[in-house]
Amino acid sequence: MATRSTVNGVAEPKQRRSRDSFAKVRSAVLQLLQERGNGQFSIAEVAAAAGLSVGSIYGRVASKADLLRAVQSEEFDRLDTETEDRVSTAGAGAADFEQATTAIVTAYAEILRQNRELLSPFFLLGVEDPAISARGRQSGDAGQAVFVGALLAAADEHNRALTEARADWAFEVFYSLSVRYLGLGVAATVSPESDVDGDELLGRLADTVHLILTSG
Repeated sequence: MATRSTVNGVAEPKQRRSRDSFAKVRSAVLQLLQERGNGQFSIAEVAAAAGLSVGSIYGRVASKADLLRAVQSEEFDRLDTETEDRVSTAGAGAADFEQATTAIVTAYAEILRQNRELLSPFFLLGVEDPAISARGRQSGDAGQAVFVGALLAAADEHNRALTEARADWAFEVFYSLSVRYLGLGVAATVSPESDVDGDELLGRLADTVHLILTSG
């Protein structure tokens, strides 16, 4: 099979049929990550779920680790774009700074919640795989920049004094609490250890961020 250069550990094919086949492989990996809550599955199981041969997968990747990294890269690129689109302007046009803060927190928290079954396995895989860990940090840093930028824009819109350092700290607290309450970093098949419902959690997160931003 003729291929282009290797990108993210995956040989890029010239034929559309080969690209379509590998899209099935990526879908199968995502399905297994969701079902298992971790990376405990084999290339043979991926092949069976995709309806392809093991050899066809190894024709594109050298190892299961490369396959997981490639899927993470594609999915986290999607999340980075979604975060930029939904969070950057979430607070625009709000009636006041508190409502703007709530909108920004809600937008980001909803992205984390909606993608928990994707994020949790990669949190776990990153413990053993430096490349997966580094790609996760890249998205985390990008998300922080978007969140902080949205807060600073909201503060400017409502004539509130806000330093970047304080906005950064607000994000650190928000993200840490979100990770804890959503159970990120534990198997996605395990329910988050919290008796707080979604709306109450969002309210607590928004109140915490607003308090950090306006205290002192």
